[in-house]
Amino acid sequence: MSCPVPVPLCDNFVDYSTILINEKRILPFQFQLDSDLSVLNPAPGENQRFCYRVTGVGKHGSTYVDLSYWVLSLCPTITWDQIVNISVIIGGVPQEVNDDNVELFAPPASDPGTGCPGLKFDFGIAKVLGAEGSTGLFCFELTTPFQVGPVNVCVKGRQVDSSALAICGPVCPDTCDRVAHQFINACVPITVTPNASVGPTTTTCCGPALVGTAPCGGVEGGSCTFTMSQLICVEVPVNFSATAAPGQTWVDCADADEGQCVCPTTNDSDVG
Repeated sequence: MSCPVPVPLCDNFVDYSTILINEKRILPFQFQLDSDLSVLNPAPGENQRFCYRVTGVGKHGSTYVDLSYWVLSLCPTITWDQIVNISVIIGGVPQEVNDDNVELFAPPASDPGTGCPGLKFDFGIAKVLGAEGSTGLFCFELTTPFQVGPVNVCVKGRQVDSSALAICGPVCPDTCDRVAHQFINACVPITVTPNASVGPTTTTCCGPALVGTAPCGGVEGGSCTFTMSQLICVEVPVNFSATAAPGQTWVDCADADEGQCVCPTTNDSDVG
């Protein structure tokens, strides 16, 4: 039976123009996930695609600050080789994308200016509504689809920054943890080998010594043997333990459907 995994709610649109930073500055930019250009639920073999539109809606004056760059705090398990087809358009003009203007900060690393991990787009956007360079379109694809949920949008301009708002983006999938057990009748053969040690001998002369010329009797160089027996009890401590190792995962796929997971209520609907 599968686990019920709630899908986090998130916003496709966030507006930093309504947030006063340090009580005196505003980064007047709106961020929107473009649902027409994005592919959030790709078909098998298709990349997942996220496209964000950034628009400056501010005015001239010291209160409003140009956007220097921004960071999307996506799932920290996403690696650089999973991110492909990055494209950036500023003011309608396609930009060259390279390692200097697009970086991935994977935890524990983070962007020094905002303190946020994630995908950094180092492209400036003008603050004034309708001015040249006041719009941007940022797209990237993931070779492995991820669950969609709230991710922080971290913004930086001059000496101000904020990570107060979150937009829909790739988040780490929720998991279900379960514990299994198995009864095992363990048997181990124990071999006990008794041994005996001989202490120092004591010799006692019995009667006077006999002196004569008669030859010695018995066996030359021989020895005498006698036996002793003793009932002994041997205690053997034995510790039983076990280790576990996962094998290859087997999957029995049921039908897929739209919406949140709901566990079946009868065994007839169980998978596997």
